Amino acid sequence: MKKVLSILILTATAYSFFSCSTELDINGNKKEVMVVYGILDAASSTQYIKINRAFLGEGNALEYAQIPDSTLYPYLLDVKLDVVNSNGQSVLSTPLTADTVNVYKDGGGVFFSGYQTYYRFDFKSNIAALATINTFTNDTTWLKSDYRYKLIITDNVTGNIYESEAPGLSNILIETPPSSSTTISFYTDNQSNVKFSSVKNGKIYEGKFTFHYYEIYDSNPTDTIEKTIDWNLATVKSDNTSGGELLYMNYSNWTFYDLLGQAIEQRDDVQRYTGYVFLSITIGAEDLNTYMDVNQPSNTLIQDKPSFSNISNGIGLFTSRYSYRRSRPMKLNTNTKDLLKTHPSTENLNFIGELPNLP
Repeated sequence: MKKVLSILILTATAYSFFSCSTELDINGNKKEVMVVYGILDAASSTQYIKINRAFLGEGNALEYAQIPDSTLYPYLLDVKLDVVNSNGQSVLSTPLTADTVNVYKDGGGVFFSGYQTYYRFDFKSNIAALATINTFTNDTTWLKSDYRYKLIITDNVTGNIYESEAPGLSNILIETPPSSSTTISFYTDNQSNVKFSSVKNGKIYEGKFTFHYYEIYDSNPTDTIEKTIDWNLATVKSDNTSGGELLYMNYSNWTFYDLLGQAIEQRDDVQRYTGYVFLSITIGAEDLNTYMDVNQPSNTLIQDKPSFSNISNGIGLFTSRYSYRRSRPMKLNTNTKDLLKTHPSTENLNFIGELPNLP
Protein backbone atom coordinates (compact mmCIF):
# COMPACT_ATOMS: atom_id res chain seq x y z
CA MET A 1 0.00 0.00 0.00
CA LYS A 2 1.33 3.42 -0.90
CA LYS A 3 2.43 5.65 1.95
CA VAL A 4 0.32 8.75 2.36
CA LEU A 5 0.47 11.84 4.55
CA SER A 6 -2.16 11.57 7.29
CA ILE A 7 -2.95 15.27 7.57
CA LEU A 8 -3.40 18.17 5.18
CA ILE A 9 -1.36 21.07 6.54
CA LEU A 10 -3.45 23.79 8.12
CA THR A 11 -3.97 26.86 5.97
CA ALA A 12 -4.54 30.45 7.07
CA THR A 13 -7.86 32.25 6.86
CA ALA A 14 -6.32 34.64 4.36
CA TYR A 15 -3.12 34.16 2.39
CA SER A 16 -0.41 34.03 5.06
CA PHE A 17 3.19 33.40 4.32
CA PHE A 18 6.40 31.55 5.21
CA SER A 19 10.10 32.05 4.87
CA CYS A 20 11.82 29.02 3.48
CA SER A 21 14.02 27.15 5.91
CA THR A 22 12.97 23.49 6.05
CA GLU A 23 11.69 21.28 3.24
CA LEU A 24 9.46 18.32 4.05
CA ASP A 25 10.08 15.09 2.17
CA ILE A 26 6.91 13.02 2.41
CA ASN A 27 8.79 9.97 1.17
CA GLY A 28 11.34 10.08 3.99
CA ASN A 29 11.58 7.78 6.99
CA LYS A 30 8.36 7.15 8.84
CA LYS A 31 8.20 9.61 11.73
CA GLU A 32 5.89 12.06 13.44
CA VAL A 33 6.09 15.67 12.26
CA MET A 34 4.93 18.70 14.23
CA VAL A 35 2.77 21.23 12.36
CA VAL A 36 2.69 24.74 13.85
CA TYR A 37 0.55 27.69 12.79
CA GLY A 38 0.52 31.09 14.50
CA ILE A 39 0.36 34.75 13.50
CA LEU A 40 1.04 37.32 16.21
CA ASP A 41 -1.23 40.35 15.80
CA ALA A 42 -0.05 43.72 17.09
CA ALA A 43 -3.69 44.80 17.45
CA SER A 44 -4.51 42.06 19.98
CA SER A 45 -3.33 41.40 23.52
CA THR A 46 -4.18 37.70 23.14
CA GLN A 47 -2.19 35.51 20.75
CA TYR A 48 -3.02 31.97 19.64
CA ILE A 49 -0.84 29.12 18.38
CA LYS A 50 -2.28 25.99 16.75
CA ILE A 51 -0.16 22.85 16.99
CA ASN A 52 -0.98 19.58 15.25
CA ARG A 53 0.97 16.51 14.29
CA ALA A 54 1.34 14.70 10.98
CA PHE A 55 2.95 11.41 10.09
CA LEU A 56 3.39 8.93 7.27
CA GLY A 57 1.46 5.72 7.49
CA GLU A 58 0.13 2.81 5.50
CA GLY A 59 -3.48 3.01 4.42
CA ASN A 60 -6.13 5.56 3.63
CA ALA A 61 -5.42 9.15 4.71
CA LEU A 62 -9.17 9.94 4.67
CA GLU A 63 -9.70 7.31 7.35
CA TYR A 64 -6.83 8.73 9.45
CA ALA A 65 -8.39 12.20 9.24
CA GLN A 66 -11.49 10.97 11.09
CA ILE A 67 -9.41 9.81 14.08
CA PRO A 68 -8.55 12.67 16.50
CA ASP A 69 -5.25 11.14 17.64
CA SER A 70 -4.02 11.15 14.05
CA THR A 71 -3.75 14.93 14.08
CA LEU A 72 -3.96 15.97 17.74
CA TYR A 73 -1.39 15.44 20.44
CA PRO A 74 -2.87 13.28 23.24
CA TYR A 75 -0.96 15.32 25.82
CA LEU A 76 -0.11 18.98 26.40
CA LEU A 77 3.09 20.51 25.07
CA ASP A 78 5.31 23.04 26.82
CA VAL A 79 4.85 26.22 24.76
CA LYS A 80 6.75 29.39 25.64
CA LEU A 81 7.36 32.78 24.06
CA ASP A 82 10.47 34.84 24.76
CA VAL A 83 10.79 38.48 23.70
CA VAL A 84 14.26 39.79 22.90
CA ASN A 85 15.58 43.24 22.02
CA SER A 86 18.00 44.23 19.26
CA ASN A 87 20.91 43.04 21.45
CA GLY A 88 19.40 39.58 21.81
CA GLN A 89 18.55 40.16 25.48
CA SER A 90 15.22 39.09 26.90
CA VAL A 91 12.98 41.99 27.93
CA LEU A 92 10.97 39.69 30.22
CA SER A 93 12.04 38.32 33.57
CA THR A 94 10.93 34.88 32.32
CA PRO A 95 9.44 33.78 28.98
CA LEU A 96 5.65 33.78 28.70
CA THR A 97 4.06 30.37 29.22
CA ALA A 98 0.99 29.52 27.15
CA ASP A 99 -2.24 28.30 28.67
CA THR A 100 -4.76 26.40 26.58
CA VAL A 101 -8.28 26.89 25.30
CA ASN A 102 -10.43 24.24 23.64
CA VAL A 103 -12.37 25.29 20.55
CA TYR A 104 -15.10 23.15 19.03
CA LYS A 105 -14.58 22.42 15.33
CA ASP A 106 -17.40 21.19 13.12
CA GLY A 107 -16.41 18.36 10.82
CA GLY A 108 -18.61 18.14 7.79
CA GLY A 109 -15.69 17.24 5.57
CA VAL A 110 -12.39 15.42 5.64
CA PHE A 111 -11.61 15.97 9.32
CA PHE A 112 -13.42 14.95 12.51
CA SER A 113 -15.74 17.05 14.66
CA GLY A 114 -14.77 17.87 18.21
CA TYR A 115 -12.73 20.08 20.50
CA GLN A 116 -9.22 21.10 19.53
CA THR A 117 -6.57 22.69 21.71
CA TYR A 118 -5.15 26.12 20.99
CA TYR A 119 -2.19 27.51 22.94
CA ARG A 120 -2.79 31.07 24.14
CA PHE A 121 -0.49 33.88 25.29
CA ASP A 122 -1.84 36.80 27.34
CA PHE A 123 0.30 39.88 26.71
CA LYS A 124 -1.65 41.89 29.30
CA SER A 125 0.27 40.06 32.01
CA ASN A 126 3.35 42.04 30.88
CA ILE A 127 1.70 45.20 29.59
CA ALA A 128 4.53 47.49 30.76
CA ALA A 129 7.13 45.61 28.70
CA LEU A 130 5.07 44.58 25.68
CA ALA A 131 2.57 47.35 24.95
CA THR A 132 2.90 50.78 23.37
CA ILE A 133 0.02 53.17 24.07
CA ASN A 134 -0.64 56.13 21.79
CA THR A 135 -1.56 58.92 24.20
CA PHE A 136 -3.33 60.89 21.43
CA THR A 137 -5.63 58.13 20.12
CA ASN A 138 -5.43 55.78 23.14
CA ASP A 139 -4.66 52.92 20.73
CA THR A 140 -2.54 50.07 22.09
CA THR A 141 0.04 48.26 19.96
CA TRP A 142 1.06 44.85 21.33
CA LEU A 143 4.18 44.23 19.22
CA LYS A 144 7.29 46.40 18.95
CA SER A 145 9.41 46.67 15.82
CA ASP A 146 12.66 46.60 17.84
CA TYR A 147 11.75 43.25 19.37
CA ARG A 148 11.77 39.70 18.08
CA TYR A 149 9.38 37.07 19.43
CA LYS A 150 10.87 33.60 19.92
CA LEU A 151 8.52 30.63 20.04
CA ILE A 152 9.87 27.58 21.89
CA ILE A 153 7.86 24.34 21.91
CA THR A 154 9.07 21.38 23.95
CA ASP A 155 7.58 17.92 23.66
CA ASN A 156 8.34 16.52 27.11
CA VAL A 157 7.43 13.00 25.97
CA THR A 158 9.89 12.79 23.07
CA GLY A 159 12.30 15.48 24.27
CA ASN A 160 12.09 17.23 20.89
CA ILE A 161 12.32 21.03 20.78
CA TYR A 162 10.82 23.18 18.02
CA GLU A 163 11.60 26.87 17.57
CA SER A 164 10.77 29.86 15.41
CA GLU A 165 10.96 33.66 15.45
CA ALA A 166 8.63 36.45 14.36
CA PRO A 167 9.52 40.15 14.08
CA GLY A 168 7.60 42.90 15.82
CA LEU A 169 5.60 45.56 13.96
CA SER A 170 4.85 49.11 15.03
CA ASN A 171 2.37 51.91 14.36
CA ILE A 172 1.86 53.06 10.80
CA LEU A 173 1.98 56.73 9.73
CA ILE A 174 -0.82 57.57 7.25
CA GLU A 175 -0.39 60.88 5.45
CA THR A 176 -3.47 60.82 3.18
CA PRO A 177 -6.20 61.11 4.19
CA PRO A 178 -4.71 63.11 7.08
CA SER A 179 -5.55 62.11 10.63
CA SER A 180 -7.30 65.46 11.10
CA SER A 181 -9.85 64.69 8.37
CA THR A 182 -13.43 64.50 9.60
CA THR A 183 -14.93 64.00 6.11
CA ILE A 184 -14.00 62.15 2.93
CA SER A 185 -15.05 62.80 -0.66
CA PHE A 186 -15.77 60.35 -3.47
CA TYR A 187 -17.47 63.05 -5.54
CA THR A 188 -15.27 63.50 -8.61
CA ASP A 189 -14.62 60.76 -11.15
CA ASN A 190 -10.89 60.85 -10.49
CA GLN A 191 -8.17 58.71 -8.97
CA SER A 192 -7.39 59.21 -5.29
CA ASN A 193 -4.98 57.43 -2.99
CA VAL A 194 -4.10 56.44 0.53
CA LYS A 195 -0.52 57.55 1.15
CA PHE A 196 1.54 56.19 4.04
CA SER A 197 5.05 55.25 5.15
CA SER A 198 6.12 51.62 5.50
CA VAL A 199 6.99 50.33 8.96
CA LYS A 200 10.06 48.48 10.13
CA ASN A 201 9.73 44.71 9.49
CA GLY A 202 6.64 45.26 7.34
CA LYS A 203 6.61 43.96 3.76
CA ILE A 204 3.02 43.64 2.49
CA TYR A 205 0.16 46.09 3.06
CA GLU A 206 -3.57 45.64 2.38
CA GLY A 207 -5.97 48.57 2.70
CA LYS A 208 -9.73 48.92 2.90
CA PHE A 209 -12.49 51.41 3.64
CA THR A 210 -15.44 50.20 5.72
CA PHE A 211 -18.63 52.14 5.04
CA HIS A 212 -21.27 52.20 7.80
CA TYR A 213 -24.83 53.00 6.79
CA TYR A 214 -28.30 52.65 8.32
CA GLU A 215 -31.65 51.27 7.21
CA ILE A 216 -35.16 52.05 8.48
CA TYR A 217 -37.97 49.89 7.10
CA ASP A 218 -41.56 51.08 6.70
CA SER A 219 -42.75 48.03 8.63
CA ASN A 220 -40.77 49.06 11.73
CA PRO A 221 -39.99 52.78 11.60
CA THR A 222 -38.62 52.92 15.15
CA ASP A 223 -35.89 50.35 14.48
CA THR A 224 -32.62 51.60 12.94
CA ILE A 225 -30.41 48.83 11.52
CA GLU A 226 -26.69 49.50 11.09
CA LYS A 227 -24.89 47.74 8.23
CA THR A 228 -21.37 47.81 6.78
CA ILE A 229 -19.71 47.28 3.42
CA ASP A 230 -15.97 46.71 2.98
CA TRP A 231 -14.17 48.31 0.05
CA ASN A 232 -10.86 46.52 -0.50
CA LEU A 233 -8.51 49.09 -1.98
CA ALA A 234 -5.20 47.51 -2.94
CA THR A 235 -2.28 45.34 -1.89
CA VAL A 236 1.17 46.92 -2.11
CA LYS A 237 4.65 45.79 -1.11
CA SER A 238 7.65 47.73 0.12
CA ASP A 239 11.05 47.32 -1.50
CA ASN A 240 12.60 46.44 1.85
CA THR A 241 11.68 46.04 5.51
CA SER A 242 13.70 48.94 6.91
CA GLY A 243 10.65 51.22 7.13
CA GLY A 244 10.11 54.83 6.07
CA GLU A 245 9.35 54.07 2.40
CA LEU A 246 6.49 56.11 0.92
CA LEU A 247 3.73 53.86 -0.46
CA TYR A 248 0.44 54.53 -2.28
CA MET A 249 -2.85 52.65 -2.60
CA ASN A 250 -4.65 54.12 -5.61
CA TYR A 251 -8.40 53.87 -6.11
CA SER A 252 -11.12 55.35 -8.33
CA ASN A 253 -13.63 57.48 -6.42
CA TRP A 254 -16.65 56.28 -8.36
CA THR A 255 -15.88 52.67 -7.50
CA PHE A 256 -17.59 53.57 -4.22
CA TYR A 257 -20.96 54.00 -5.95
CA ASP A 258 -20.55 50.89 -8.11
CA LEU A 259 -19.71 48.86 -5.00
CA LEU A 260 -22.82 50.04 -3.17
CA GLY A 261 -24.96 49.40 -6.22
CA GLN A 262 -23.79 45.79 -6.39
CA ALA A 263 -23.97 45.08 -2.65
CA ILE A 264 -27.22 46.76 -1.58
CA GLU A 265 -30.66 45.47 -2.53
CA GLN A 266 -33.05 47.87 -4.27
CA ARG A 267 -36.27 48.09 -2.23
CA ASP A 268 -39.15 50.56 -2.07
CA ASP A 269 -39.94 49.94 1.61
CA VAL A 270 -36.70 51.24 3.13
CA GLN A 271 -34.97 54.53 3.74
CA ARG A 272 -31.18 54.55 3.99
CA TYR A 273 -28.83 56.97 5.71
CA THR A 274 -25.07 57.40 5.56
CA GLY A 275 -22.82 57.02 8.56
CA TYR A 276 -19.05 56.73 8.85
CA VAL A 277 -16.10 55.53 6.77
CA PHE A 278 -13.24 53.81 8.60
CA LEU A 279 -9.79 53.30 7.07
CA SER A 280 -7.90 50.08 7.87
CA ILE A 281 -4.48 48.81 6.80
CA THR A 282 -3.20 45.32 7.55
CA ILE A 283 0.58 44.93 7.58
CA GLY A 284 2.31 41.59 7.06
CA ALA A 285 5.88 40.66 7.90
CA GLU A 286 8.25 39.34 5.23
CA ASP A 287 7.52 35.70 6.10
CA LEU A 288 3.83 36.35 5.49
CA ASN A 289 4.58 37.86 2.10
CA THR A 290 6.75 34.89 1.16
CA TYR A 291 4.02 32.47 2.18
CA MET A 292 1.48 34.29 0.02
CA ASP A 293 3.81 34.17 -2.97
CA VAL A 294 4.47 30.46 -2.51
CA ASN A 295 0.83 29.48 -2.04
CA GLN A 296 -0.94 31.61 -4.63
CA PRO A 297 -2.58 29.63 -7.46
CA SER A 298 -0.30 28.72 -10.34
CA ASN A 299 -1.19 29.91 -13.84
CA THR A 300 1.18 27.50 -15.54
CA LEU A 301 1.18 23.78 -16.29
CA ILE A 302 3.94 23.32 -13.73
CA GLN A 303 2.08 22.62 -10.51
CA ASP A 304 4.89 21.21 -8.35
CA LYS A 305 5.78 23.69 -5.63
CA PRO A 306 8.30 23.33 -2.82
CA SER A 307 7.09 23.16 0.76
CA PHE A 308 8.62 25.79 3.01
CA SER A 309 8.60 26.31 6.73
CA ASN A 310 10.11 28.61 9.33
CA ILE A 311 9.67 26.06 12.13
CA SER A 312 12.90 24.32 13.11
CA ASN A 313 12.47 20.50 13.31
CA GLY A 314 8.84 20.82 12.16
CA ILE A 315 6.76 22.46 9.48
CA GLY A 316 4.42 25.42 9.49
CA LEU A 317 4.30 29.16 9.91
CA PHE A 318 5.04 31.55 12.75
CA THR A 319 5.02 35.22 11.83
CA SER A 320 3.40 38.57 12.60
CA ARG A 321 0.93 41.11 11.28
CA TYR A 322 -0.70 44.35 12.38
CA SER A 323 -4.41 44.82 11.68
CA TYR A 324 -4.58 48.60 12.13
CA ARG A 325 -7.80 50.59 12.00
CA ARG A 326 -7.64 54.36 12.30
CA SER A 327 -9.64 55.29 15.37
CA ARG A 328 -11.06 58.51 13.94
CA PRO A 329 -13.91 57.83 11.46
CA MET A 330 -14.81 60.10 8.54
CA LYS A 331 -18.25 61.17 7.35
CA LEU A 332 -19.10 61.53 3.67
CA ASN A 333 -18.88 65.14 2.59
CA THR A 334 -21.99 66.96 1.31
CA ASN A 335 -21.24 66.48 -2.41
CA THR A 336 -20.73 62.73 -1.96
CA LYS A 337 -24.01 62.36 -0.05
CA ASP A 338 -25.83 64.28 -2.77
CA LEU A 339 -24.30 62.17 -5.55
CA LEU A 340 -25.57 58.99 -3.86
CA LYS A 341 -29.08 60.17 -4.79
CA THR A 342 -28.31 60.70 -8.50
CA HIS A 343 -25.44 58.38 -9.48
CA PRO A 344 -26.71 55.63 -11.86
CA SER A 345 -25.44 52.88 -9.53
CA THR A 346 -27.08 54.22 -6.35
CA GLU A 347 -30.02 56.41 -7.39
CA ASN A 348 -32.54 53.64 -6.64
CA LEU A 349 -31.15 52.72 -3.20
CA ASN A 350 -33.18 55.39 -1.35
CA PHE A 351 -30.32 57.16 0.39
CA ILE A 352 -31.94 60.16 2.10
CA GLY A 353 -28.84 61.74 3.61
CA GLU A 354 -26.88 61.46 6.84
CA LEU A 355 -28.43 59.71 9.80
CA PRO A 356 -30.00 62.36 12.04
CA ASN A 357 -28.11 63.08 15.26
CA LEU A 358 -24.99 61.29 14.04
CA PRO A 359 -22.15 62.52 16.32
